[in-house]
This record gives sequence, C-alpha cells and structure tokens, in this order.
Amino acid sequence: VESASVSVSYSDTFSTEVVATVPAVASGAGVSQVVVSSGGSSAAASFQLVTPGLSVSCTSGCVTSLSGNTAATLIVGGFPLDAALSITVGGSAAPITTTQTVAGGAGLVTSVSVTLPAYAPASPAPEHKVWLTVTTITDASVTAAAELTYREVPRVVSTKFDTAGMAVTAAFDQDTNGQGSPNCLSYFLLTDLRAFGTSPHCVWASPAALTITLSSGATAVPGTQVPFIMDTVSSLDTLSGVGTGATLTVLAPDIKQSPSILIQGPNGIGACDSADLSVEGAVGRGATYSWSCFDNSAVHALVSSQTGSAVSFPGSMLSLGVPVTLSATATSFLGAVSAPSTLQVTTKSVPPPVVSMGMDPEPYKKSHGITAFASAKLSACAPPGAESQIVFTWVVSEGSQPKPAGEAVMTASGSSMYIPPDTLKGGVKYHLRCMVVDGAGTAVSVQRVIRVSSAPLVVSLLGGDRLAFRGSTGVTFDASQSYDPDQCSESAAKDGICASTGITFDWECALSSGGQCRSKSGSRAVASFAALSVLSVDLS
Repeated sequence: VESASVSVSYSDTFSTEVVATVPAVASGAGVSQVVVSSGGSSAAASFQLVTPGLSVSCTSGCVTSLSGNTAATLIVGGFPLDAALSITVGGSAAPITTTQTVAGGAGLVTSVSVTLPAYAPASPAPEHKVWLTVTTITDASVTAAAELTYREVPRVVSTKFDTAGMAVTAAFDQDTNGQGSPNCLSYFLLTDLRAFGTSPHCVWASPAALTITLSSGATAVPGTQVPFIMDTVSSLDTLSGVGTGATLTVLAPDIKQSPSILIQGPNGIGACDSADLSVEGAVGRGATYSWSCFDNSAVHALVSSQTGSAVSFPGSMLSLGVPVTLSATATSFLGAVSAPSTLQVTTKSVPPPVVSMGMDPEPYKKSHGITAFASAKLSACAPPGAESQIVFTWVVSEGSQPKPAGEAVMTASGSSMYIPPDTLKGGVKYHLRCMVVDGAGTAVSVQRVIRVSSAPLVVSLLGGDRLAFRGSTGVTFDASQSYDPDQCSESAAKDGICASTGITFDWECALSSGGQCRSKSGSRAVASFAALSVLSVDLS
C-alpha cells in the first residue's frame, strides 16, 4: 500500500464485516502488520509500504529455490533514470548485474537484472512470498516493492499403511514432479526396498502422494524406517530444485481393517478321534492367533498357549454328548483384532464321520455368490461297513435356527454347495446345515450361521452438476431414483418397477470454501431443507 491512511475490511465465517482506517505510516517503514481481534479470535495481514508514483514488477525468474543464485528481470518505474538503485530481497542484497533504459507504458523505465540471494525461512512451508524492495542508494526512504516466491523442496509429511496393510503411501506437503509408475529403485536402494517385499510396485497416486504396493516377503511394520532418495523429486514446476534425501517412518493407518476369520473343523468326533481345527480367512502376513475354550478347562489349557492358525485336541478330553465351544481371534501385524469365530465340538458314543465345513470368507453380500464345502473323515472307531459311500445333504434356511427342508431357502447335495447371487437377502442371518450319512447309517451334521451384509444405499441425484444464479427461484434436486440394493436392482429402480422402502432423505448445502449455506434474511441461520426425495430450492 502507499504511505497514507488506508481502509481495511475484515470478515469472519459468520459474515461479520469490520471496516477500519489505518493511520498513515512513515515512508521507508518497510513491512507493517494490521491485526483485527474480536471475541478471542483474530486475523492479521501484512502490508509493504511503498512510495506513491514508484513501481517495480518482476517479469522473469520470479520463482526460485531457497538457495537462490538465479537471475530475475525487473521493470522499475518512477525513479530517475540515472538513479543508483539498491535492491534487497527479504532483507538480503540482490546484486544488480545489468541495467538498461527501455520504453514502458507511460514513458521510459529501467530494466534491471539481478541475482536473487538465498532465503532462510523462519518455518518450513511449500513456498514463501518474499518482498523485493527497490530504493536509491542516496535515499532509502523512497521505495517500491514486489513479491517474489521462494519454493522449498517437497517434504514427506506422513507415510502410512492403508487400512489393510497392503500398501504404503508417502504424502508430500505439495505437488511434486512425480507421475506415472516409476521404478521403485528411483527412490530406494535395493537393500532398503526389500522392507516392502521382493517386487513392490510404485505409482504416483497424485503429484503429492507416492503409493508403494507391498509384495511377498515384506517386513515393514508400523515404526519401520526406510531411507528415501530425493535426488529426482522437486516441486511440480521443478523450480524448488531437488532434495538430498529423507527417512520414511511408516505409521499405522488411522483406521485399521480387522481380519475376517472362520474356524474350520468338525462339529462331532468319536472318543478315538482328534479334533483338528484351523483358521481361514483374510488375515494378511504376520498374524497371530488367540485360542480359548470357555466351557472345558482342560481343553482351554491346551489351546490357549497356541498362537498359530491351527490347534488339535483328542476326543478323550471331552465328556460324551457334552459340547465344548472353541473360540479364536486373529491379530494383524497392524494390531487390528478380528471378531471372534466359534465352533462347537461334541464327542459321541457311536462315532460319526469327522465332518468339517468350509466357506468363502466374510463379508457375505447379496450380490455375490457363496461357496460352502464339506469334508468327511471316517472315525478311527467306526464299525465295519462305514467306509462305503458317504452322502452329503445341504439345507439353507432363513434365521439362526435350523428348519425342515420344506421351509428351506434352498437345498443341495454333494460335498459342496454354491449359493447364487441374489439368493439371500442383505441384512439377514442364515442357517447352513450339511448332513452326512455313512454306509453304516451313522449320521452327523455340521452347521454354521452367517449374516449377509447390508449393501450401502445407492444415492442417485438426477441432473448432475449445473450452474444456477442467485435469483433462481425453482431449482429442483431429484434423488427419487436412489435405492436400496438389498431390495431392488439398479435396473428395476430406474425403471420404476421396484420401490425401496424405509429410505429417508437429508439435504445439506455447503459453500466451495467449506462453510455452510445460510439464510439471507433474519438471523442468518444455517439453511435447512425438507426431508423429501425431490427438493425445490429458492436460491434468492
């Protein structure tokens, strides 16, 4: 601003506006600051004071790195053409290399070439706006000023696993020159890269984020430090120059994906047999397991000391006909713990085949098929003839309890069963039972209760983005084709032949700056809208 009184306006998120008059400040005072305070909060702005009628503008080389030593061209106006000029940047001298008189918009001006000095910021930031000041050697109070930009080398601000621990993303404080899918050896020495596996893959998810997808053999865990080569990484415009190196400290994700597990094993065994149980599911590398049996202390003492994915105990440890419940949880290397999976095991006097049921891992979805399979192993105590053909029969019923085959959702035979997509409902529990009969007529069943996950609602807002004006009085927003995938297919919802029930609508309005829309009149309250599927809004 020129060295005279000036009006300053201030506004906050509540649209309060204050206009104040700043008193005149003497020429040559340099940078001044105005602070507006209200109710414990404040806003500040810096002003560079200049002399009326004098000007300077930067035409080339106006952005540089912190180390400076680059050339910039300035156009200086209003000073006497023969004046000896002095130029500083951020308080440091910028040596003048050449000056010449050239034609400007309002007469002759001086074109000056300078070498920009280095700049040491008080605190790190992607870029710094620094004042260049032109004065005369004979009168330092006569000034003109312009802003230059000093760009810092990009810095890694965080390195985190994704929720499943399958990838690591290094986030930078600004857009970089990184792009595409470069060779990871551009950023890591081979010995350091092995923390991410034998053949990790690097891709720039955005100019400010490098994602490393882990491969087999990865050893990185939260807290692992990996040296990162910065000699090819610069700001997006490359003007920051490249870095010298950094160390990535890999952190756990903010939200961890819990493992999904299922205990596989027999529900019934003979006293001569052993119950061999194992955990299957999506657990990832380096998982540890915790086993327990809360209704048989001897079995609990045996299995609770195990941390692997499989345990075994003899049927002789169980009382005939008294079921015991085995429970297991898995803990990922990120520290996320699965929900417990349980399985009941019972010993029987007439030893049935040892039957196990396996299934696709959770989550189960309405739109996805599910495969279940059973295996039968003859008991070591089986009577003669039991080794002849074994028959498998499947019954799937809605709810947590078994139902007769006549009330089943579906039945099947054979050692495996495939449940096609859209057979089961979302948000509903189902009882799966496989009955096995051996050649001696001995029967046993294995069962499991699953829950089919509810699919998220699909929101459909007709019309897409559009441009409207403040005076528009009837802007319509139509979300009536939104639907619940557990009730309707996409085509049925769009064709209007299936209407989802129980859906409610909640509308919000936000400004591009992030603030909330407010009513123009009255108390300027946050704008609210009716809970309708089709909304008409008066923008005025």
